[in-house]
Amino acid sequence: MSTTVHTHRSTAYVKPINARGRAWKPDPITNQFRFIVRMAYACHERDVPCVLTWGLADGVMSASIQVSSDNIPLPKPLPKAPKAKPVQHWKPSVFDAVYRLDAYHDANLKRRVPGFVIVHSCGLSLVHQSDSDELGGDDADIRQNWRITHTASGLGFGLTLNFKRATDALLLAASFPVDWTQDAETLKLNPEFRKAGYTVQAEYSKGFDKDSAIRRLAELEPAA
Repeated sequence: MSTTVHTHRSTAYVKPINARGRAWKPDPITNQFRFIVRMAYACHERDVPCVLTWGLADGVMSASIQVSSDNIPLPKPLPKAPKAKPVQHWKPSVFDAVYRLDAYHDANLKRRVPGFVIVHSCGLSLVHQSDSDELGGDDADIRQNWRITHTASGLGFGLTLNFKRATDALLLAASFPVDWTQDAETLKLNPEFRKAGYTVQAEYSKGFDKDSAIRRLAELEPAA
């Protein structure tokens, strides 16, 4: 019994970064380019011969694949982005804050300093710096100057916001698939940890910090 040999050919191109849209947010790799990479991987998995050719001309990268077989494999679909874990409805009050001598880590002083803390069960906290153990006792506006911190380490997101925006920023960070109860060194190994941090900064910071966070998010975008 004879078999029919089918042939599939595909080519995709990727422009140089400086020709791919805005500098801080370049256009993503094309779906066709992704398809070729996935097709090559599918052939490798099923031991189907293929010819994969890479080229570079005038700053434009190209990839071509040719597969000849009686049973050309179908590439697996791209994995779906992880769903954000649900965050319980949380509406803290500034009067829920508890005074602690080790409220958060001050990067300038390189030590933990006192303040009022509201802990969320996810492993993050809202912190209001204060040298007085009486809320508002230092004549500071208790609705202003709230930080979002990692509870275990006291390290922050580099933001100082009013209470409402700080609460929203914490809930945004908590929506990512990150176990914030882990220690800081373990968190650094999780790519979603960086994504969460840059997303919060991109949403709630201003000026250069905001633009920098947006650029960092673009750099985290997977190439395939």
